Amino acid sequence: MAMNYFLIRDMCRDGDHEYYDHIPVKTKMSEQDMIDNEHFWQERLLAWQFGWIEQDDFDDWWADLRIVRIDSWRSISAEDYEVLEDHIGGWRLEEIILDTEGDIKPNDKTWKLYNESKYVEVL
Repeated sequence: MAMNYFLIRDMCRDGDHEYYDHIPVKTKMSEQDMIDNEHFWQERLLAWQFGWIEQDDFDDWWADLRIVRIDSWRSISAEDYEVLEDHIGGWRLEEIILDTEGDIKPNDKTWKLYNESKYVEVL
């Protein structure tokens, strides 16, 4: 299975301030896999970036007293990934997902989405 490369931008709102980070990842997931499993890998990446995250009743994710989310993501070339990896680091999405097992707490309405994710098939 070929490796695919993505640039993910997360957002953290702390009071009146918003902060954005860019995270280059490589994965065996295709772009369609990323779309189909967005409610799985996005929260795992947020848990990796910010530590334990918890979903409120309005479907927002929180890390301590900061609201966090994936702001955007897009496919990039292997060459772009290598440049970004040299400058800001690059990570394997499958390793991030495995490292964050148990670090998310979905709300009561959406917990089933996370327990029945199709992503298990991709790992």
